Amino acid sequence: MPDVEALRIRHGYILGVLGVPPKEPPSRDYEVQDLIGTFERFRPFKGASVKHAKSIMRFIMPHVGHWRSFQVERAPKKIVRLIFDQLRDVSAPRLEILKVFGERLPHPPFRPLSPLKLKLAPFVHGEAPSLKELVIEGVPYDYFVNRFRTLQVLRLAHPDFITAGAVENVKSIHHILVSLLSLRTLQIDSARRIYSSQGPLDLPNASRQISHPSLTELSIYLPQNNEDMVLGSLTLPKLRYFLTTPVQAEATLSLGLLATLSEYRPFPNLISLCIGTRFPGRGLARPPSDPVKLVHLEGALAGLPQLKALTFDHVEFGGNKWLACLATTCPRLHWLSFNECGGCTLEPLRAVVERRRTRLGFDPLVKLVIQQRPGGEGMAIDEGTDRWLKQSLIYEVTNPAHPYERDDYLRVVEGVGLSVD
Repeated sequence: MPDVEALRIRHGYILGVLGVPPKEPPSRDYEVQDLIGTFERFRPFKGASVKHAKSIMRFIMPHVGHWRSFQVERAPKKIVRLIFDQLRDVSAPRLEILKVFGERLPHPPFRPLSPLKLKLAPFVHGEAPSLKELVIEGVPYDYFVNRFRTLQVLRLAHPDFITAGAVENVKSIHHILVSLLSLRTLQIDSARRIYSSQGPLDLPNASRQISHPSLTELSIYLPQNNEDMVLGSLTLPKLRYFLTTPVQAEATLSLGLLATLSEYRPFPNLISLCIGTRFPGRGLARPPSDPVKLVHLEGALAGLPQLKALTFDHVEFGGNKWLACLATTCPRLHWLSFNECGGCTLEPLRAVVERRRTRLGFDPLVKLVIQQRPGGEGMAIDEGTDRWLKQSLIYEVTNPAHPYERDDYLRVVEGVGLSVD
């Protein structure tokens, strides 16, 4: 078991924990990192007794005024309570990042959270006015949302998002967005593998729509019907893309949302969009794609003037007529991808490429990617069009890749989703 003296091992700072040289008072403002549970070899609270944990807290608490970030990871419940009880009556004026991670169950490869039923209330009688980023996993989060109103980044993971149901999740996310008007990044994770491919529920009507002025990144990992209901209730004028957790890849929006996108045009600054049926998990079949819903495709795309990348994922087009609108909408579109789509042919995409090149105010298409299995029921490819496209732009016909492994626009151009949080 590590002891307090282990904290005093010098490596420029005291293990980077306090940024204070051993046995010397701080002579300047240091960035303070509490590395509880962060490194494999140094977890000062892992296996610690309450007495031992108190000793560590006595060592670090005098420097709370210098903290820039504070992280508690996978510590036992009694230790988490001890830590946060000591934070109730203090202020951390320079604290910018706070992260609290609950225990994870040992079931690889996806390790669900085992939630801690603790009501944590740090700085309830003090202040943390500089707090900008908050990560809460497996711990009730209501206090944090209500207490820290200037947050810019909020990442929440809790299994309650699975059991709450779509309506309650809409209410919870509305409360978060109404409370945190400076928020730029919101991540909601159910912290459980989702095996259900439930279809969408009835989406909220206009009276239930809410708007948020500053959110640019939204990441949600919920059952499909929950996601549809949440996204159908939001107007986010600065949103740039949707991601899905636990792996930061682009989220797939269902065809059922096209009507909402067409009517309300809620995401005018979106730069990348994936439409289709979401990957439900290994060994599970995707729900069938309904071509009738594509009647709203042109209206939905007309509300996305900044879109640079568009992906159709497992969409059954039921004919070529729905592809024509790709030549007259999304003037900034550069990347176009089809992942295991059917019911259409390659020929109308040549017309799309040609028309966009001559249309005033439109950027030409730069890259076209078709992913499908050889000999499968995918897009019909004729040799002449295939040859013309190879000579006209970056054009690839490849085998399907896992959604988290595609070289999509967000990864390659924007650098989004390159790592797992």
